[in-house]
Amino acid sequence: MGTKVLVAGFDGAAPEMVGRRVAEDRMNDRDVLAQLLKFSVGDVRARHQMLNLNTNEELPRLIPILCANFSREELSQVLGEQIAEAMLTMHRTEALQNLFLEHMLRDVLHAFHEADILLMLFKGPALAYQFYAQPHLRTYHDVDAFIQPGDLEKASELLTQRGFIFYEEFRSNTTDATRTGYNYILKQADSWLELLIELHTAPHPSDIGARFDARELWQRARHIELLGEPVLTMDHIDHLLYLCWHYRFHGFTRLLWLYDLVVMLRAIQEDMDWVALAQRARRQNLATTLYYCLSWCSTLFAVEIPASVLKQLRPPLVSRVIVERFAMPDAMKALASQRWQARRIIARRAMVDSTADLWKAALRALFPSKATIGRRYLSHSHLPLHLYGIFYVIHPVVTLAKGVAYIFGRRDK
Repeated sequence: MGTKVLVAGFDGAAPEMVGRRVAEDRMNDRDVLAQLLKFSVGDVRARHQMLNLNTNEELPRLIPILCANFSREELSQVLGEQIAEAMLTMHRTEALQNLFLEHMLRDVLHAFHEADILLMLFKGPALAYQFYAQPHLRTYHDVDAFIQPGDLEKASELLTQRGFIFYEEFRSNTTDATRTGYNYILKQADSWLELLIELHTAPHPSDIGARFDARELWQRARHIELLGEPVLTMDHIDHLLYLCWHYRFHGFTRLLWLYDLVVMLRAIQEDMDWVALAQRARRQNLATTLYYCLSWCSTLFAVEIPASVLKQLRPPLVSRVIVERFAMPDAMKALASQRWQARRIIARRAMVDSTADLWKAALRALFPSKATIGRRYLSHSHLPLHLYGIFYVIHPVVTLAKGVAYIFGRRDK
């Protein structure tokens, strides 16, 4: 199914032209991925450390892509024999895990369909089976799905009957009136393999100010068949905007999430309503976020983006100065290197659609939502949850202290 959708973007093109474009994309991707890999490894070695795939945020989820593009010998040349072997071992583990997840996901989708409970899949498996030429290239560790609020109790009962256990990802969720995510896990008694399912009644709120209307997402949802089961997924524009927002929400950490955008854009670009995309991004306060994500896909991976769209989405001057001159003057290095994480967080805050929003972002950084305070400070604390207000005094001091230390640290260098 993945290959079919990928080629569908070139309807009317001669088969040899399609093949040539795919081959060109693959060669370009090899070059870009090689540079990203070298930057990531070089950053670690510059600090006289060894790349740890268990703690590194940027690379591990990209391993199936890397292993598909580079031979063992090529990986060894860049990473060294020991790290290359660890990467190949992790690749085999991920492949085994996804065979298990695929089987379990098919059963879950069938059960929800039989129970007449609508699911709208997004991210992981929705991307793997719609847009990737080979689904195994896009592994996933969990399954995210939107569900109608009225179906939540019924869905919870269905999962529980099938052996899933409800768990709280964050201790503070129990007092969060704005929560929209509910987590379930299925563990095998005789195996380390497990399946995580997160049901969302709406896109979860955040401190970086984006607007997603759950009702509109359902109205525009697309019917697809995944693993032989009928299911819903997001409209392409909604999904693209959500992926951009999600990448930014997590501080542009995983390179896989950037590559997801590349693969999706290549699949849908011929049929994309670019005007509608820009308008919806502007309406949802995601114009600047979309601008930078599209720009990186274009400049790094040569994805064709109309110049008129980037012009429509162009961020305010102050945001461009902060992101492009101060935080991420070299986007490739910034996205690939752990050392640039602090700069990515600054860029994350500065990607707003107006100067007024920049002031709001600064205030949100100092005084985040109750839910954010709870996740950051109370998840691993024994303090009673109702004492979260204490951290509205502590958090601004800690944030400002880190900012000052960062600025003076850069000056010393």
